[in-house]
Amino acid sequence: MSTVTTPQAPLIACSEFYLSNIPQLSIAPSSPSLNMIAPHTVTKLKNTGPARLRDMRAAGISMQVISHVPILANPATCSKLNDALHTAVCTAPDRFAALALLSADDPREAARELQRCVTRFRFVGAVLGLSRGIDGVVFEELWAQAERYGVPIVLREVWPTKEQAQQYRTESLAAALQGPILTHLHAAHSSSPLPVVHLYATGVFDRHPNLRFVLSRTGITMCSLLPRIQALFTSFKDVQSLAHVFKPNRSFIDVWRHNFYIVAEDAMDNISMKALLTHMPVDRVLYGTGYPFEDKGRAVMSEMKDSGVLDQEEWEKVAWGNAERLFGLRGARGGDKRGGSRSSY
Repeated sequence: MSTVTTPQAPLIACSEFYLSNIPQLSIAPSSPSLNMIAPHTVTKLKNTGPARLRDMRAAGISMQVISHVPILANPATCSKLNDALHTAVCTAPDRFAALALLSADDPREAARELQRCVTRFRFVGAVLGLSRGIDGVVFEELWAQAERYGVPIVLREVWPTKEQAQQYRTESLAAALQGPILTHLHAAHSSSPLPVVHLYATGVFDRHPNLRFVLSRTGITMCSLLPRIQALFTSFKDVQSLAHVFKPNRSFIDVWRHNFYIVAEDAMDNISMKALLTHMPVDRVLYGTGYPFEDKGRAVMSEMKDSGVLDQEEWEKVAWGNAERLFGLRGARGGDKRGGSRSSY
Protein backbone atom coordinates (compact mmCIF):
# COMPACT_ATOMS: atom_id res chain seq x y z
CA MET A 1 0.00 0.00 0.00
CA SER A 2 1.37 3.42 -0.94
CA THR A 3 1.89 6.08 1.68
CA VAL A 4 0.05 9.30 0.83
CA THR A 5 1.98 12.35 1.95
CA THR A 6 1.78 16.10 1.54
CA PRO A 7 4.99 17.94 0.66
CA GLN A 8 5.76 20.80 3.03
CA ALA A 9 8.44 22.54 0.95
CA PRO A 10 9.47 22.77 -2.70
CA LEU A 11 13.04 21.45 -2.54
CA ILE A 12 13.84 18.55 -4.87
CA ALA A 13 17.02 16.73 -3.82
CA CYS A 14 18.68 15.09 -6.83
CA SER A 15 21.61 13.12 -5.41
CA GLU A 16 20.08 10.83 -2.79
CA PHE A 17 20.92 7.19 -2.18
CA TYR A 18 19.42 3.78 -1.48
CA LEU A 19 20.97 0.42 -0.66
CA SER A 20 19.54 -3.03 -1.25
CA ASN A 21 20.65 -6.30 0.34
CA ILE A 22 21.58 -7.79 -3.02
CA PRO A 23 25.19 -6.51 -3.43
CA GLN A 24 26.25 -7.90 -0.04
CA LEU A 25 26.75 -11.38 -1.44
CA SER A 26 30.43 -11.43 -2.34
CA ILE A 27 33.62 -11.17 -0.33
CA ALA A 28 35.80 -10.98 -3.46
CA PRO A 29 38.38 -8.16 -3.61
CA SER A 30 36.52 -6.69 -6.60
CA SER A 31 33.21 -6.43 -4.73
CA PRO A 32 32.11 -3.07 -3.27
CA SER A 33 33.45 -2.27 0.17
CA LEU A 34 30.02 -1.55 1.63
CA ASN A 35 31.15 -2.72 5.05
CA MET A 36 32.80 0.68 5.53
CA ILE A 37 29.41 2.38 5.79
CA ALA A 38 28.42 3.12 9.37
CA PRO A 39 25.53 0.92 10.63
CA HIS A 40 23.21 3.87 11.29
CA THR A 41 23.80 5.10 7.73
CA VAL A 42 23.09 1.63 6.32
CA THR A 43 19.78 1.63 8.18
CA LYS A 44 18.83 4.94 6.56
CA LEU A 45 20.02 3.80 3.14
CA LYS A 46 17.72 0.79 3.20
CA ASN A 47 14.68 2.69 4.45
CA THR A 48 12.26 4.40 2.07
CA GLY A 49 9.39 4.39 4.53
CA PRO A 50 8.24 6.75 7.29
CA ALA A 51 11.74 7.28 8.72
CA ARG A 52 13.11 8.67 5.45
CA LEU A 53 9.99 10.75 4.92
CA ARG A 54 10.42 12.27 8.38
CA ASP A 55 14.03 13.16 7.56
CA MET A 56 12.89 14.75 4.31
CA ARG A 57 10.22 16.77 6.08
CA ALA A 58 12.72 17.97 8.68
CA ALA A 59 15.13 19.02 5.90
CA GLY A 60 12.46 20.85 3.92
CA ILE A 61 12.61 18.40 1.00
CA SER A 62 9.45 17.56 -0.88
CA MET A 63 11.00 14.97 -3.20
CA GLN A 64 14.11 12.84 -3.59
CA VAL A 65 15.54 11.58 -6.87
CA ILE A 66 17.02 8.30 -5.64
CA SER A 67 19.62 5.94 -7.05
CA HIS A 68 21.34 2.89 -5.68
CA VAL A 69 24.77 3.41 -4.14
CA PRO A 70 26.95 3.37 -7.29
CA ILE A 71 28.77 0.04 -7.43
CA LEU A 72 30.42 -2.08 -10.09
CA ALA A 73 27.87 -4.73 -11.03
CA ASN A 74 27.06 -7.02 -13.94
CA PRO A 75 23.84 -6.52 -15.94
CA ALA A 76 21.90 -9.22 -14.06
CA THR A 77 22.73 -7.68 -10.69
CA CYS A 78 21.82 -4.21 -11.96
CA SER A 79 18.41 -5.51 -13.04
CA LYS A 80 17.81 -7.01 -9.59
CA LEU A 81 18.87 -3.77 -7.91
CA ASN A 82 16.59 -1.74 -10.15
CA ASP A 83 13.67 -4.07 -9.41
CA ALA A 84 14.33 -3.59 -5.70
CA LEU A 85 14.57 0.19 -6.08
CA HIS A 86 11.28 0.28 -7.96
CA THR A 87 9.58 -1.61 -5.14
CA ALA A 88 11.15 0.74 -2.60
CA VAL A 89 10.08 4.01 -4.22
CA CYS A 90 6.54 2.73 -4.75
CA THR A 91 6.02 3.16 -0.99
CA ALA A 92 5.61 6.90 -1.65
CA PRO A 93 5.44 7.60 -5.39
CA ASP A 94 4.60 11.26 -4.79
CA ARG A 95 7.85 11.75 -2.87
CA PHE A 96 10.37 9.62 -4.78
CA ALA A 97 11.66 9.36 -8.35
CA ALA A 98 14.22 6.73 -9.33
CA LEU A 99 17.35 6.43 -11.44
CA ALA A 100 18.36 3.04 -12.88
CA LEU A 101 21.80 1.63 -12.12
CA LEU A 102 23.49 0.53 -15.36
CA SER A 103 26.43 -1.79 -15.93
CA ALA A 104 29.37 -0.24 -17.77
CA ASP A 105 30.68 -3.76 -18.44
CA ASP A 106 28.02 -4.40 -21.10
CA PRO A 107 26.80 -1.17 -22.75
CA ARG A 108 24.29 -2.94 -25.00
CA GLU A 109 22.65 -4.60 -22.01
CA ALA A 110 22.77 -1.23 -20.28
CA ALA A 111 20.79 0.27 -23.16
CA ARG A 112 18.15 -2.45 -22.83
CA GLU A 113 18.02 -1.99 -19.06
CA LEU A 114 17.51 1.75 -19.47
CA GLN A 115 14.63 1.10 -21.85
CA ARG A 116 13.09 -1.42 -19.44
CA CYS A 117 13.30 0.87 -16.42
CA VAL A 118 11.99 3.94 -18.23
CA THR A 119 9.09 2.23 -19.98
CA ARG A 120 8.06 -0.27 -17.30
CA PHE A 121 8.97 1.51 -14.06
CA ARG A 122 8.85 5.14 -15.20
CA PHE A 123 12.36 5.79 -13.94
CA VAL A 124 13.49 9.32 -14.77
CA GLY A 125 17.08 8.57 -15.80
CA ALA A 126 20.03 6.35 -15.03
CA VAL A 127 23.38 6.19 -13.26
CA LEU A 128 26.52 4.99 -15.01
CA GLY A 129 29.90 4.54 -13.37
CA LEU A 130 32.32 7.24 -14.45
CA SER A 131 35.16 5.52 -16.32
CA ARG A 132 37.50 6.20 -19.18
CA GLY A 133 35.86 3.67 -21.48
CA ILE A 134 32.49 5.35 -21.85
CA ASP A 135 33.52 7.18 -25.03
CA GLY A 136 33.71 3.88 -26.97
CA VAL A 137 31.44 3.10 -29.91
CA VAL A 138 29.84 0.28 -27.90
CA PHE A 139 28.06 2.97 -25.86
CA GLU A 140 26.34 4.50 -28.90
CA GLU A 141 23.18 2.44 -28.38
CA LEU A 142 22.92 3.61 -24.78
CA TRP A 143 23.34 7.28 -25.73
CA ALA A 144 20.74 6.87 -28.45
CA GLN A 145 18.26 5.33 -26.00
CA ALA A 146 18.80 8.12 -23.48
CA GLU A 147 18.26 10.70 -26.21
CA ARG A 148 15.21 8.87 -27.53
CA TYR A 149 13.46 8.77 -24.15
CA GLY A 150 14.66 12.22 -23.12
CA VAL A 151 16.22 11.05 -19.86
CA PRO A 152 19.60 12.12 -18.45
CA ILE A 153 22.53 9.89 -17.59
CA VAL A 154 24.16 10.60 -14.24
CA LEU A 155 27.91 9.95 -14.38
CA ARG A 156 28.94 9.06 -10.87
CA GLU A 157 32.17 7.94 -9.21
CA VAL A 158 31.93 4.24 -8.35
CA TRP A 159 32.04 3.04 -4.76
CA PRO A 160 35.52 1.70 -3.89
CA THR A 161 36.03 -2.04 -4.01
CA LYS A 162 37.41 -4.03 -1.08
CA GLU A 163 40.78 -4.11 -2.79
CA GLN A 164 40.81 -0.33 -3.29
CA ALA A 165 39.69 0.30 0.28
CA GLN A 166 42.58 -1.80 1.53
CA GLN A 167 45.01 0.32 -0.50
CA TYR A 168 43.72 3.47 1.20
CA ARG A 169 44.40 2.11 4.67
CA THR A 170 47.33 3.48 6.63
CA GLU A 171 48.81 2.48 9.96
CA SER A 172 49.12 6.09 11.09
CA LEU A 173 45.36 6.71 10.86
CA ALA A 174 43.05 5.26 13.48
CA ALA A 175 40.90 2.45 12.08
CA ALA A 176 37.75 4.14 13.39
CA LEU A 177 38.48 7.17 11.20
CA GLN A 178 39.36 5.38 7.98
CA GLY A 179 35.84 4.29 7.06
CA PRO A 180 34.13 7.68 7.55
CA ILE A 181 36.90 9.54 5.74
CA LEU A 182 36.84 7.21 2.75
CA THR A 183 33.05 7.04 2.46
CA HIS A 184 32.75 10.83 2.45
CA LEU A 185 35.76 11.75 0.30
CA HIS A 186 36.50 8.82 -2.02
CA ALA A 187 34.44 10.35 -4.84
CA ALA A 188 36.45 13.57 -4.75
CA HIS A 189 39.65 11.50 -4.78
CA SER A 190 38.58 9.40 -7.77
CA SER A 191 36.90 12.10 -9.89
CA SER A 192 38.62 12.96 -13.16
CA PRO A 193 37.73 15.20 -16.11
CA LEU A 194 39.15 12.72 -18.62
CA PRO A 195 35.97 10.67 -19.30
CA VAL A 196 33.98 13.86 -19.96
CA VAL A 197 36.72 15.31 -22.15
CA HIS A 198 36.90 12.06 -24.11
CA LEU A 199 33.14 12.13 -24.73
CA TYR A 200 33.54 15.52 -26.36
CA ALA A 201 36.73 14.72 -28.27
CA THR A 202 35.24 11.57 -29.84
CA GLY A 203 32.25 13.47 -31.22
CA VAL A 204 29.54 12.00 -28.98
CA PHE A 205 27.72 15.34 -28.76
CA ASP A 206 27.84 15.88 -32.51
CA ARG A 207 26.08 12.54 -32.99
CA HIS A 208 23.76 13.04 -30.00
CA PRO A 209 23.18 16.79 -29.63
CA ASN A 210 20.32 16.35 -27.13
CA LEU A 211 22.12 13.89 -24.86
CA ARG A 212 22.29 15.17 -21.29
CA PHE A 213 24.63 14.19 -18.49
CA VAL A 214 24.54 15.02 -14.79
CA LEU A 215 27.75 15.40 -12.79
CA SER A 216 28.40 16.03 -9.13
CA ARG A 217 31.93 16.06 -7.76
CA THR A 218 33.56 15.68 -11.17
CA GLY A 219 31.54 18.66 -12.38
CA ILE A 220 32.70 20.82 -9.49
CA THR A 221 36.30 19.82 -10.20
CA MET A 222 35.99 20.56 -13.90
CA CYS A 223 34.74 24.11 -13.39
CA SER A 224 38.21 25.33 -12.45
CA LEU A 225 39.67 23.48 -15.43
CA LEU A 226 37.33 24.88 -18.10
CA PRO A 227 39.70 27.61 -19.35
CA ARG A 228 42.50 25.06 -19.71
CA ILE A 229 40.25 22.52 -21.46
CA GLN A 230 38.90 25.11 -23.89
CA ALA A 231 42.40 26.42 -24.60
CA LEU A 232 43.59 22.88 -25.29
CA PHE A 233 40.89 22.17 -27.85
CA THR A 234 41.32 25.59 -29.44
CA SER A 235 45.03 24.91 -29.89
CA PHE A 236 44.25 21.74 -31.87
CA LYS A 237 43.00 23.88 -34.77
CA ASP A 238 46.49 25.27 -35.27
CA VAL A 239 48.15 21.86 -35.52
CA GLN A 240 47.50 20.32 -38.92
CA SER A 241 47.81 16.70 -37.78
CA LEU A 242 45.31 17.32 -34.98
CA ALA A 243 42.91 19.50 -36.96
CA HIS A 244 42.50 16.63 -39.42
CA VAL A 245 41.13 14.24 -36.78
CA PHE A 246 39.41 16.74 -34.49
CA LYS A 247 36.49 18.54 -36.15
CA PRO A 248 33.75 19.17 -33.56
CA ASN A 249 30.64 21.07 -34.59
CA ARG A 250 30.46 22.89 -31.25
CA SER A 251 32.94 24.27 -28.76
CA PHE A 252 33.53 22.46 -25.49
CA ILE A 253 32.09 25.42 -23.57
CA ASP A 254 28.88 25.27 -25.61
CA VAL A 255 28.52 21.55 -24.90
CA TRP A 256 29.31 22.13 -21.22
CA ARG A 257 26.61 24.77 -20.87
CA HIS A 258 23.89 22.91 -22.75
CA ASN A 259 24.48 19.17 -22.32
CA PHE A 260 25.65 19.01 -18.71
CA TYR A 261 24.03 19.61 -15.35
CA ILE A 262 25.78 19.76 -11.99
CA VAL A 263 24.34 18.65 -8.66
CA ALA A 264 25.62 21.25 -6.22
CA GLU A 265 25.95 18.91 -3.26
CA ASP A 266 29.53 20.10 -2.76
CA ALA A 267 28.61 23.79 -2.98
CA MET A 268 28.06 23.96 0.75
CA ASP A 269 28.50 27.71 1.24
CA ASN A 270 28.09 31.01 -0.59
CA ILE A 271 31.67 31.11 -1.83
CA SER A 272 31.40 27.65 -3.42
CA MET A 273 28.09 28.48 -5.11
CA LYS A 274 29.44 31.76 -6.49
CA ALA A 275 32.41 29.90 -7.96
CA LEU A 276 30.12 27.29 -9.51
CA LEU A 277 27.83 29.89 -11.09
CA THR A 278 30.85 31.57 -12.66
CA HIS A 279 31.30 28.51 -14.88
CA MET A 280 27.81 26.99 -15.11
CA PRO A 281 24.49 28.67 -16.02
CA VAL A 282 22.09 28.71 -13.09
CA ASP A 283 19.51 26.74 -15.08
CA ARG A 284 21.97 23.82 -15.19
CA VAL A 285 22.49 23.61 -11.42
CA LEU A 286 20.56 21.09 -9.29
CA TYR A 287 20.06 20.86 -5.56
CA GLY A 288 21.22 17.69 -3.78
CA THR A 289 22.22 16.60 -0.30
CA GLY A 290 23.85 13.17 -0.69
CA TYR A 291 21.39 11.71 1.84
CA PRO A 292 21.99 9.84 4.07
CA PHE A 293 25.77 10.22 3.86
CA GLU A 294 25.27 13.93 4.39
CA ASP A 295 22.25 15.84 5.61
CA LYS A 296 22.57 19.53 4.79
CA GLY A 297 18.86 20.26 4.96
CA ARG A 298 17.40 23.59 3.96
CA ALA A 299 19.96 25.79 5.76
CA VAL A 300 22.40 25.98 2.83
CA MET A 301 19.71 27.00 0.35
CA SER A 302 18.18 29.49 2.77
CA GLU A 303 21.56 31.12 3.29
CA MET A 304 22.12 31.47 -0.45
CA LYS A 305 18.79 33.22 -0.91
CA ASP A 306 19.04 35.42 2.18
CA SER A 307 22.56 36.55 1.27
CA GLY A 308 21.63 37.42 -2.31
CA VAL A 309 23.90 34.84 -3.94
CA LEU A 310 20.73 33.58 -5.63
CA ASP A 311 17.81 35.90 -6.36
CA GLN A 312 14.27 34.56 -6.04
CA GLU A 313 14.04 33.33 -9.63
CA GLU A 314 17.47 31.70 -9.50
CA TRP A 315 16.73 30.12 -6.14
CA GLU A 316 13.55 28.53 -7.46
CA LYS A 317 15.44 27.10 -10.43
CA VAL A 318 18.06 25.45 -8.25
CA ALA A 319 15.59 24.43 -5.54
CA TRP A 320 13.16 22.61 -7.82
CA GLY A 321 12.62 24.15 -11.26
CA ASN A 322 15.67 22.73 -13.00
CA ALA A 323 14.98 19.25 -11.60
CA GLU A 324 11.37 19.37 -12.74
CA ARG A 325 12.45 20.24 -16.27
CA LEU A 326 15.38 17.82 -16.50
CA PHE A 327 13.66 14.76 -15.04
CA GLY A 328 10.20 15.44 -16.45
CA LEU A 329 8.62 15.94 -13.03
CA ARG A 330 5.42 17.83 -12.49
CA GLY A 331 5.02 20.35 -9.66
CA ALA A 332 7.32 19.77 -6.72
CA ARG A 333 4.68 21.11 -4.40
CA GLY A 334 1.88 18.63 -4.84
CA GLY A 335 0.38 15.88 -6.99
CA ASP A 336 1.98 13.05 -8.95
CA LYS A 337 5.49 14.18 -9.77
CA ARG A 338 5.99 12.13 -12.94
CA GLY A 339 4.89 12.60 -16.48
CA GLY A 340 5.83 16.26 -16.96
CA SER A 341 7.55 17.49 -20.11
CA ARG A 342 11.31 16.96 -20.14
CA SER A 343 13.78 19.45 -21.48
CA SER A 344 14.95 18.44 -24.95
CA TYR A 345 18.21 20.38 -24.74
